[in-house]
Amino acid sequence: MKFYKILLLGCLLLFSISFSSPHPIKLTSSLIEINPKTNILHMECRVFIDDFTFSMNDTFTNNFTASNLSKENKKGIEDYFERYYKIYINDKLYPLTYKSSEVFEKQNVLSIKFSKEIPVIKKGDQICIENTLFFEDFGFLQSNMITVRVPPFITENYFEITALDKPIPINL
Repeated sequence: MKFYKILLLGCLLLFSISFSSPHPIKLTSSLIEINPKTNILHMECRVFIDDFTFSMNDTFTNNFTASNLSKENKKGIEDYFERYYKIYINDKLYPLTYKSSEVFEKQNVLSIKFSKEIPVIKKGDQICIENTLFFEDFGFLQSNMITVRVPPFITENYFEITALDKPIPINL
């Protein structure tokens, strides 16, 4: 009998959550790559469009529309990432510059690409990544996945950041 009560409560919880959010997954995925020949840091981040629109509107821009970005929207994206997605190299912040974006309408996903010129990366340098995208909005439900490539030092490393995690230091 106790098992059925727990099962019923679990079903009710899932049922109630399904109406409060268009999708239950709160996740971002990003790729950070450093090109050692050009000293350009490239970053691509994929976010759910509805979550990003909710988080952007009124604070960083008005009437955000992912499929038709205005100059104000692009500046708002840069400002948003400057606040919530920070990349430091040897304790110096390198704010990302918006390059382009692509909408995947059927998947409700926006892919945003950034780049930034950086100094030559050497052995002994430290890269620190602080990704707090959507933590203010979704708290412990949010998870941010990051893939990092820094040839020749890092072929590929994967990180998952939750609301409780601290910035990720990467020593080369």
